[in-house]
Amino acid sequence: MKIRFAKQAAKDIEAAAVFWKERRPGARFTLVDDVIMLAERLAREEFDGPEQCLKTGLIVRSWPLPPYRLFYRRRDGVLEVMCIYHQSCRPITQASVPLAPRPRGERVG
Repeated sequence: MKIRFAKQAAKDIEAAAVFWKERRPGARFTLVDDVIMLAERLAREEFDGPEQCLKTGLIVRSWPLPPYRLFYRRRDGVLEVMCIYHQSCRPITQASVPLAPRPRGERVG
């Protein structure tokens, strides 16, 4: 299976590289290598992440690569890496099941 990186994924990797270079000068940056190794394993279908819907409506799967999460899809024999997103940021996926509103004061769990 071929691997293709969407423009957004390439931008995300570049932004992460700049971020880490500014904050930790001289530190070894391995995100690019880690992303490529993970994409290769996903392309070989060694495992599969959960299916999710991005807020844009695009159906993707994702896999953690701490502190990031790689969003991808398989289509026509190609693994497309759609984006790489820092897990501490606001979610870019839609909730799978809308939560019902709870009355004030009701305990959860």
